[in-house]
Amino acid sequence: MKKNRNMKIMIPALLGVLALVVLLKSLGILTFRSGMRIGFSGSNGIHKFTGSYSKITGTMIHNLKPSKDSDSIHCEITTKSGTLHVLITQKNGDKVIYDKEISGDETVDLTAEGTVTVKLQTKGHSGSYRFEY
Repeated sequence: MKKNRNMKIMIPALLGVLALVVLLKSLGILTFRSGMRIGFSGSNGIHKFTGSYSKITGTMIHNLKPSKDSDSIHCEITTKSGTLHVLITQKNGDKVIYDKEISGDETVDLTAEGTVTVKLQTKGHSGSYRFEY
């Protein structure tokens, strides 16, 4: 009887956590990543995605939504060592607006429409990134 009561509490709690994760991802607040981050500090939001680190390895994916009256994404990559592959797509990945392997410093402003997905991949990059919409 006690197990039944615990299950009645656990199932709604797990469903609530799952719903929260889905909501945060759809709002662009939650970043999905796999890999390792050393000395990392950053900020993820609806309109910006930033990070500074000693070294990262792996993949990070983050959605950005435009701020009012914005049609461009400001991108800054600073490299101390290694390379960082940046892929920015819009409309569910149908349209690629930026796809580049970066091994130095790079600053670019890109024209975009609606929600975009920023995907970063590296096997060992030291530096920082900033994407602001």
